[in-house]
Amino acid sequence: MIPSPCKRKEQEQQKDRNLQPKKQRLVFTDLQRRTLIAIFKENKRPSKEMQMTISQQLGLELNTVSNFFMNARRRCMHRWQEEPGTNPGVPSSSTSTFSKA
Repeated sequence: MIPSPCKRKEQEQQKDRNLQPKKQRLVFTDLQRRTLIAIFKENKRPSKEMQMTISQQLGLELNTVSNFFMNARRRCMHRWQEEPGTNPGVPSSSTSTFSKA
């Protein structure tokens, strides 16, 4: 039985992936992290030109800086949604509770 063209292509891609070493996850230095967070607090969506300047100053790739801001916006939004009750699913003390009378 001849494998389908899609299956053959998948197998070839897996071989290619196995030949390439896994890319190491970047961990920001303390200075890079503090600088990026400080800029994010001032400007949630810096322009590409600003991101290029940041990447050059911090010695990071442009896509790394872009990903930082995209991820930070997502995390910020997620935290903002959870903030009122701090414990998701548990009502906060400020909400009034009703008892059956």
